[in-house]
Amino acid sequence: MTYTTRSIGIDISKSSFDVCLLPEGEADTFTNNTSGIAKFLSWVADREDIERLILEPTGGYERMVTDALLAAGLPVAKVNARYIRQFARASGQLAKTDKVDAFVLADYGRRMETRLLEQPSEQQQELSDLVVRYKQLSHMIVQEKNRREKLLNKARDWIEEALNFLLEQRQAVVEAMEECLEQDAALKARAKVLTSIKGIGLRTACFLLAGLPELGHLDKGQIAKLVGLAPINRDSGLMRGRRTITGGRKHVRDALYVATLPAIRFDPEMKAFYQRLRENGKPGKVALIAVTRKILIRANAKMRDHYAAALDT
Repeated sequence: MTYTTRSIGIDISKSSFDVCLLPEGEADTFTNNTSGIAKFLSWVADREDIERLILEPTGGYERMVTDALLAAGLPVAKVNARYIRQFARASGQLAKTDKVDAFVLADYGRRMETRLLEQPSEQQQELSDLVVRYKQLSHMIVQEKNRREKLLNKARDWIEEALNFLLEQRQAVVEAMEECLEQDAALKARAKVLTSIKGIGLRTACFLLAGLPELGHLDKGQIAKLVGLAPINRDSGLMRGRRTITGGRKHVRDALYVATLPAIRFDPEMKAFYQRLRENGKPGKVALIAVTRKILIRANAKMRDHYAAALDT
C-alpha cells in the first residue's frame, strides 16, 4: 500500500463520529444516528477512489456505521484499538482527541495492510449477538457465585434467585444459538465441520463462527497469530528469552482452551502429542497451549477444505 492511496479514518463515539480523508486532510463530524450516517454516506459518495475506511471497535457504538458502510458496498476495515495507539506513538502523534484519532486511523489505512470486513448474514449477526450475551451472562454468574460465598440468610436467598434466572437465560441463549444455526444452512454446515473435531462442541463452534470469520481463509501461522496462540520470540544479541503468547482474540482463545482438556482425553493424536511434550520437559501449561494451537490449526484446515469443496460444487 502506497502513500498515494485515499483512506478515511472514522473515530466513533456514542453520539457522533469524526472523519478524516487523507491525503487531502478533509475532516468533518456527523451525528451517530440514522440521519447522520446517511449524510456521511452522501459525503463519501462525493469522493472517488476511496481504498479504505478505517475504524476501531468502540464497544458497539460503531455497529450502525459499520452496517451502513458494508450495506453500501464500501471497503471497511476494523483495526484493534491497541494497534492504532501504538501506531500513533510510533508516528510521533502523542495528542489524543477525536479529530486527531480520525487522522491517525486514516493514516494507518494508508500505510498499513488491513483486512476488509465482509457483510455478515442476518443469522451471522444474530449469532454474534448471542455469543456476546452468553459471555455477559457467564461473567454475571461468576460474580453472583463469588458474592454468594460471603453472604448469609435473606441476602443469600436473593443471590440464589438471581443465579437461577441467569442460568435459565444462559440456557435459553444456547437454545437460541442452535435455532440460529438451523435457520442458516451455511452456518449449520460450518458448525458441523467444527464439531467433528474432538473437544469442540456447539458452544465452542459458535464462538469460533462468531469471533473468527477468518477461519479457513488464512494459513496456519496467520490464524495462530490472529488468535494469540503463536509463540513470540524474545531474543536480543546472545540472550534467548522465553517464548510466550500475547495479544490476539482472547475470547476465542479462551473458548479453544476449554476444548483442550476433552480433546486430550478423547483424541488419541492430541493425547499422544500432549504426553510427548510433557515427557520432553515442557511445563503443563505450555503443553496445553500447544495442544490448543494444534486444535486451532486443525479447525482452520478443515474449514479451508470445506470452503474449497463448496466452490467445486
